[in-house]
Amino acid sequence: MTADSRTRNSRRTGYVIVVILVLLACLAEGVHLFGGRAERMREVYGGAFQVAHPEYDVIVGHEVGVGPLSMGVTVSTFETHPSLRGRPAHEEIVTDVLGTTSAPAVPEAMMSPLLRSFHGGEGVDEPAKSQARQAIAALGRNDFSTAVVELTAPMTENELTTTLGVRGIRSDAVFLFLSRSRGDADKPVYWRSCAVYETECENTSPIGLYRRWAAKLQWTDALNLKSFGLDLRRLRQAAHEGRIYGLVVYGHSKPALAELIGKPGVRTIKIVGSSRRGP
Repeated sequence: MTADSRTRNSRRTGYVIVVILVLLACLAEGVHLFGGRAERMREVYGGAFQVAHPEYDVIVGHEVGVGPLSMGVTVSTFETHPSLRGRPAHEEIVTDVLGTTSAPAVPEAMMSPLLRSFHGGEGVDEPAKSQARQAIAALGRNDFSTAVVELTAPMTENELTTTLGVRGIRSDAVFLFLSRSRGDADKPVYWRSCAVYETECENTSPIGLYRRWAAKLQWTDALNLKSFGLDLRRLRQAAHEGRIYGLVVYGHSKPALAELIGKPGVRTIKIVGSSRRGP
């Protein structure tokens, strides 16, 4: 081997060592950066996953797994239906070193077509209300139902409780729609505080918690949110407006639904499904 060959080989070896050291430094820095972003990732994207999927109750894991190239948080999903709360699906939301976030796909659920035909905030619809009365009348005495409630006009939290008499808004039993639907393939903006604010959702305004969550969103989140099926400007607009266009009620009895459909502020009620308690 000539002196020139030895020199070239030595240089190649040196380049390889430098590249390896740079990669190791980048990986180490990636872990460092992830460490500072882990809690935000859980709050922002765990919350976004729930907002994107009203058909499911989402449980966001408390621990964010941080590795050299990605970090991830487990999300468990239960279909929002009283007879379908069996074994949950456990999957993971993942963010890579470039900040790209991916979420698991979820299957069509019993509530999905009702969300695509959501017309909360669009005024009175007597035929739809009449159909709701018939569906409620057909329920059994011991049936308890999950239902999508559409309002005739958007309301504040206070109006929802005082005018409609909706109880449990600060709990994990009433879930809110904070926008209209934009078309037949669209879902309204959804909010369930307890998905990411478990210790505060029982005694804090859900609109206040939604505004806290929306305030965390940055323009750099726009593409990731779009991959979830969410629009950043729309989410921010819902926070600015702070109005309720409808809600999901869970485990409501036949008399409770009959009372609710009789309220002037209720446009219609669409029953997702029912389960029976007792004989």
